[in-house]
Amino acid sequence: MTEGETRLPWRPWRSSAAAWVATCLVLLAGLPLFLAMPPWCDVTLYQMAARNVLNGGTHYRDIFDTNLPGFVWLMAVCKLAFGWNYEALRAVDLCVIGGSVAVLCGWVWRCGGTTSTVAWLVASVAMFYPFTSEFNHIQRDPWMLLPAAIAARLRVGRVWREGNPSPTPPLRREGLQTPAPPPFLGEGVGGPASLLEGFLWGVAVWLKPHVVFPAFAVWAVSAVFLARREPRRRVLADLAGLIAGGLLAAAPGVVWLVTTGAWTHFLDIFLNWNPAYLSDSGSVSGRFATVFDCFRPWSLLQYPALALAILSLWEARVWSRTPGAPATVPRPRRWYLPAESERVASARALLAAFYLGWMAQAVLIQKAFDYVHVPLLVLGFAVVASHRWAFGFAYLVWFVAVGILLTVAEQYPATAPTIHAIDPNNSRVKFDKHPLANAEVMKLWPRAWSEGGTPELRDRLGQCTNIHCGTQWRELNEVAKFLRTVEPRIGPRELNCWHDSTHPLYLMLDLDPATRYMHYGTAFGIKEPATLAPGERSKRQQIADAVRQSDQKYVVSDLLRTSWVSAAPYQASSWRNGDPLPVWLPEAERQKFPWNQPVVFRSGRYVVHKIENPLGTIRVPDWEHLNRLATLGPDE
Repeated sequence: MTEGETRLPWRPWRSSAAAWVATCLVLLAGLPLFLAMPPWCDVTLYQMAARNVLNGGTHYRDIFDTNLPGFVWLMAVCKLAFGWNYEALRAVDLCVIGGSVAVLCGWVWRCGGTTSTVAWLVASVAMFYPFTSEFNHIQRDPWMLLPAAIAARLRVGRVWREGNPSPTPPLRREGLQTPAPPPFLGEGVGGPASLLEGFLWGVAVWLKPHVVFPAFAVWAVSAVFLARREPRRRVLADLAGLIAGGLLAAAPGVVWLVTTGAWTHFLDIFLNWNPAYLSDSGSVSGRFATVFDCFRPWSLLQYPALALAILSLWEARVWSRTPGAPATVPRPRRWYLPAESERVASARALLAAFYLGWMAQAVLIQKAFDYVHVPLLVLGFAVVASHRWAFGFAYLVWFVAVGILLTVAEQYPATAPTIHAIDPNNSRVKFDKHPLANAEVMKLWPRAWSEGGTPELRDRLGQCTNIHCGTQWRELNEVAKFLRTVEPRIGPRELNCWHDSTHPLYLMLDLDPATRYMHYGTAFGIKEPATLAPGERSKRQQIADAVRQSDQKYVVSDLLRTSWVSAAPYQASSWRNGDPLPVWLPEAERQKFPWNQPVVFRSGRYVVHKIENPLGTIRVPDWEHLNRLATLGPDE
């Protein structure tokens, strides 16, 4: 310390050491559990698509996929490197998330963050992501954050290079001056940097085209800053470099689609299937509410993140082309940290644009799935951390306190009413134990470390195994054992896994699916146009015809897809002697495929049918209307 400086008293939320210790402890306790969790059915779909590509098949023709092929390519790379090893794939997933966080940490430094707020940002992601459900892991939205974050971070360097050449204001380490962060890759390179940035945005588009929303938002805000000190022609040249880089990333993929014969099938899905699929996304207001309700209590942080992002744009004076000091924000400093310079204000504004652009695509055009909000929440973390909020410490205290209270309620039942009264049914926060505070979960840690993802551990660690699209691995493993004993041996395209949770059987048995459709329920649920052209088959008819024309000999179904009660297949009252199907399956439904085929094996909720009878009506009932099954006729 130099003369005249005073050291602030130690506080854990100001301590980067405390944050890194918390991060290490959380990861040490959570990683074995994370790696042993089951994959989601979406992962199986992408793996089957990658398997098809690696075996010389044609994407979209052989495997129905409503998405761009970027994620399939990544799954193919992972297969070549690790085989169908889910633990290795989960490790890759965590590395991708970690890479995004590392990029955002550097950005937060640029925004005036401190070593402690950056460290607590890392601790927050460590406490959050590995402990979400398997529904959110190994998904396209979180993975596309990595190339998008690198591209947006390059934009910060572009703006800073062309901004005020005065030295960077020093960052602070709890009252002590520290050096500015090192330059980021590509900063100060001009044209090549724009080309590289555009290429990275193009890579992200191959994962999901929705990323053009945050890409445009970041560029639009940066254009204002660049126009303050550069002629318009250079700003337009910069945009041209971005577009050229995006086209450069697009070209190899387009060539791949054409040369592999997938192009016409790609166009069919994106022109004829996807518009109807995307139109059924619910209301915009409902999707906006999900921003704040998903992942509670974590998503409560979206409220200050949204407010701080808007204030950051105001402070950076994004409406003005005139250089100058940041605008004054009429808020107490304890809630909003004023920018120390125009550079810091611009870095915050670009982060705010990235966050708000990401929110726009999540709310306006995406379905309200949890995994869509994972990268949005991580960006919200970064926005809040850029104002030196060590929110990770507050969440750590919350989870510890809730864990202790609920454990006391379990151990001392007399205290339970008082403790549970803290969390009324309409609570806006989630009064649940963090998995690390759950003794039943942590009891599995030694086994997860030594055994990996066995079927039993996947069943016990999975958070969504008791719903129709989540797999019960021990039961499905029994089905796989039975199918291996079938004579004659089941060959390619002779097995049809009818419901989402049964898809891992294809990989277990190394079999091609009976048809190109994997998620039959999703495909059947795509809305039909009001009128069809003469001779045109409806989408449902195309799916049913593919099933009829297939070489299927066995079908595996999931009883849970016909009931809203997850325990129904396991209740003794659901069964009667001599009936291979549950009593609650209506007679009209039993006359439809696949329930009208003989049952040759059952394991829990999974049923194996042998194709012997005419197929009859082929469809998957709408999930929302399962209560109407008993009222439907044999052809409905």
